[in-house]
Amino acid sequence: MSEFKTFACCSAASVRHQRKPAIRIAGAALAMLFVLGPAQADEATEYAELMGNTVTSVTKARAIVDVCDERFPDSRIARSDFMAGWAHVVDLPTYDQVLAAAIAAYDGLGTELDAYAMSAREEVATAIEADASPCHDLAQELNEEMLDLASSIRSLSRNAEDFGIEIAEAPAPAFEAHELGVMPLATLWTRSLAVMEAIGTKASAEDNRHLREAREEYLLQWLEAQGQLHLRGRIVSDDELREWRGDWQSSLEASCSDFATERDKNLFAAGLGTDVVITGSPRWVLEQRVGGVINLGDCRVSNAKPTNGAPAIDDSAGLMLRPLEFTEAFASPNAGLAMNQVDRVLYAADFANRIDGFGNGYIDRQEDIYVLLRDGTAYRHEWDFAFTDLNVGLSRQREPERWFTWSDHWGKVMLVRSGGLDQGEEIDLSEAQRLVPMPADQRLEGAFYYLQIASGGARSDREYVFSADGTVTYTRGGFIAGNFAGSFITVVPGDEAPQRLTYRFENFTMIIDGPDGQERHFFAMIDGGDPASPEELLIRGQVYWEREEE
Repeated sequence: MSEFKTFACCSAASVRHQRKPAIRIAGAALAMLFVLGPAQADEATEYAELMGNTVTSVTKARAIVDVCDERFPDSRIARSDFMAGWAHVVDLPTYDQVLAAAIAAYDGLGTELDAYAMSAREEVATAIEADASPCHDLAQELNEEMLDLASSIRSLSRNAEDFGIEIAEAPAPAFEAHELGVMPLATLWTRSLAVMEAIGTKASAEDNRHLREAREEYLLQWLEAQGQLHLRGRIVSDDELREWRGDWQSSLEASCSDFATERDKNLFAAGLGTDVVITGSPRWVLEQRVGGVINLGDCRVSNAKPTNGAPAIDDSAGLMLRPLEFTEAFASPNAGLAMNQVDRVLYAADFANRIDGFGNGYIDRQEDIYVLLRDGTAYRHEWDFAFTDLNVGLSRQREPERWFTWSDHWGKVMLVRSGGLDQGEEIDLSEAQRLVPMPADQRLEGAFYYLQIASGGARSDREYVFSADGTVTYTRGGFIAGNFAGSFITVVPGDEAPQRLTYRFENFTMIIDGPDGQERHFFAMIDGGDPASPEELLIRGQVYWEREEE
């Protein structure tokens, strides 16, 4: 027969509490009966002490929230959001299961815990009366011991059976299944946002990754309860499905981690630009600053039937402006920003050598081109063609985050973002370099190369070789490249010599007369360089360096 022994855990405070947080409360005193053999005494004492310290931490946290909600009801939502993320990290559902099982296993424990909770609440109320700062910054009060508490709860759950605590299996979330049918992606994300509000608000989740993860987990459970999903959208890349509605697109992206058959995989790969229905089982969810991603497994692909009428619900919350496509952004030659509107063109670059998670070295290459206009506005240009060919009206409408106002006070050049999510953001361009166009009659001679080592060790090299006779060849990765911004230089690799195509300059444009017609590409040099012998060039928004002769 095993011997019955009683252990009292009366830890006044854990080591964590000795770091002098704003609120200190007496430790939980837990009188717990354990069924033990003599050799188990030390282990039982340790387990009981861990239980007492954990109860102390959780009881304090919940007491703070309760008292603060009573005293400051206007900030109740913010505290609820924080606690949802905190509870997700420390795994409060598991803690509650362990405690409920311990109460069932040991007579009198429930009564003792109720009394402790009341006394703890009184201590917290007194502390907050003297200093209410924890009500306005729960993170400072509770985050210090968050990870330790998560570890303690895992340990309590893992070892519970050794001390006669039988934890019941956690009940599955009781979600109601709906007949969703074929869901447009914007409609599904609108419903998803409403589902996640049960955990916490979207606004708080933007700055609280713990809350965001809790929302994602809850949404995934809800989606799984619906069974297979049937999502309607347009294939816009190798692994991306979005819904298009004129100038708008779904802020939700759907992707497939695997396909039911090779045929489905091939249909998706070949369907770029077409509307389809993807059927699959939800695998994971990612909430982003704007929109999110729902990944499906075992995907099947079928043609999407035409739709008539408005969506079943107002799903505008699931829409975002659709980025411009090349054919939309390109107006026509010289139909964009006129040169007489331009005050200056600036180039800001940052090159840093970094190491990825696998130990590979790579170059973090950030390059931005800003066109500052004489009317006090500015534009960040990211297209292959020059800003003089830009569809300015559509850009202002569909790319508001690329537009700014600017000022220059004694050489300090500041931009203020005019639109988009980061409206009002300031950017200092005081250290940026000026770009100037190549003279129209200039001819270059020499090779200019681009090199980028990306994370994972992927290497991208390109090279332009200019000749004084007004011709240029372009190579990539050690072989003759094809397809350049839609067409340009198409050459069969091998022993055949690359084609030499004619070029000329017009403001910030290099014009190539290729086999498929005229190609227009952004081209500039750093102010102060020698046009006849530049050391670096800006081509299509990226810097190319002069290759020295070996």
